[in-house]
Amino acid sequence: MLDRTARTSLTTAFVITVMCTLATQASAQDPLWGGDLVGRIDSLALASIEGGSVAALSIGVKRGGDLLLTKGYGLADIENSVSATAETVYRIGSITKQFTAAAVMQLVEAGKIDIDASMTEYLPDYPAAGQDVTIRHLLTHTSGIKSYTGLASWAPKKTLDLSDEELVDLFKDEPVDFAPGERFLYNNSGFYLLGMIIEAVSGESYRDYLDAHVFGPLGMSRSLYCDERPIVPGRAEGYEQDGGELVNAEYLSMNQPGAAGALCSTVPDLLLWTSALRSGRVVSGASYGQMTISGTLNSGDDTGYGFGLGVGDLGGNSSVAHGGGINGFSTMMAHYMESDLDIVVLSNTASEDAGRVAQTIARWALGLEVAVEIPTTEQVAIEVAEDILETWRR
Repeated sequence: MLDRTARTSLTTAFVITVMCTLATQASAQDPLWGGDLVGRIDSLALASIEGGSVAALSIGVKRGGDLLLTKGYGLADIENSVSATAETVYRIGSITKQFTAAAVMQLVEAGKIDIDASMTEYLPDYPAAGQDVTIRHLLTHTSGIKSYTGLASWAPKKTLDLSDEELVDLFKDEPVDFAPGERFLYNNSGFYLLGMIIEAVSGESYRDYLDAHVFGPLGMSRSLYCDERPIVPGRAEGYEQDGGELVNAEYLSMNQPGAAGALCSTVPDLLLWTSALRSGRVVSGASYGQMTISGTLNSGDDTGYGFGLGVGDLGGNSSVAHGGGINGFSTMMAHYMESDLDIVVLSNTASEDAGRVAQTIARWALGLEVAVEIPTTEQVAIEVAEDILETWRR
């Protein structure tokens, strides 16, 4: 949920923890698979854990019908020495957004939502500024509505169990950042509002809707709206860095992320999800096509973002991907179309490691250049291409 605002520069100086005791080398290679790739993944995951940047990682890699790996590394719960497994339950942050977008498209198919209608048709109490904002604008981060997670007024209230009305009150009267469709700006308010629209037109709560129309039918038995109160076997604790040490993550009321970032899931469930979404088991092929085509601005420029999914390219391989960051957790999942490659990386630490690990695995599997990384925790400043940063953020 707490993703960084999209940047526009072609390159950005970005400080990351580079795991290296030897000079890194980048070279083209043949695509890796089987035991060779598993060995590389094991080393990469353990480097992050032994270097102290994350407590745990759970990783899944699949190509077509060939499931290469579902595996956990490190500790899901440091205080109780509970090991992470493939089935560990993590908060997935903004990966939630693709579930929200799919739910919207189900309701479009049912004739209950028009994606080019004003949001105020479904939320009539929203201020007049919402009249020019369509469902499509909300889905594509082009609404101009202020993202509540970027407001100073939100920070003191993030531990509170706010109602929908109380949370929307934080941003509904704020000046818009731009006219609808003029710019792309990553926005959690838009997807929170989409959750309210799903509830308004379906007559079900957001969590009940997903249980009945997504998780249940697909057999995603380890996926849920991530409340703190229910006992969830195998649920990971969340951590963050403080002075180079891992500490418990700051508390966040999980009713606040809502349809923008409040789901929990596992590696196997997310591999099942991404396959089902593509194969017509969740929405029609036409709806999935809309979800995975880059949106366009009023100027005609592409945004690189569909409906709840980032669309892009890695070394000539078309990709559909999204990441997530929420208190104590970071996540990434990606599908590379031509190779039918799926990668899911879930971490119980607020860091960049999930995105870095996911992209490194993708480069190995696709035969692209990749820096060889061996564990230390040396901090270095590097120039990172903007498309890589975008992959990490989304």
